[in-house]
Amino acid sequence: MSRSFQENTMLKQQLEVLIQENNILKRAVSIQHERQKEFEEMGQELHQLKQLVSQYQEQLRNLEINNYALAMHLKQAQQSNSISGRFHPDVF
Repeated sequence: MSRSFQENTMLKQQLEVLIQENNILKRAVSIQHERQKEFEEMGQELHQLKQLVSQYQEQLRNLEINNYALAMHLKQAQQSNSISGRFHPDVF
């Protein structure tokens, strides 16, 4: 009976250790799950930000092209004004 009692006590201790380890593992899995969720959210946010950067780069390129075209129009308008300013308008 003493041997059975010792075995029972030892098994209870092992069970307690296993329950504690199980709880630790459950917490670890829960933490890993949260980290994975955060990582996936950050990945989605990164993807969205990359798309925004691409859109903004395209907008910047278009604005630079428009700015260059406007600068050329202004230069051309200033040149034509300076040419017409040399002559009297009555001559034409």
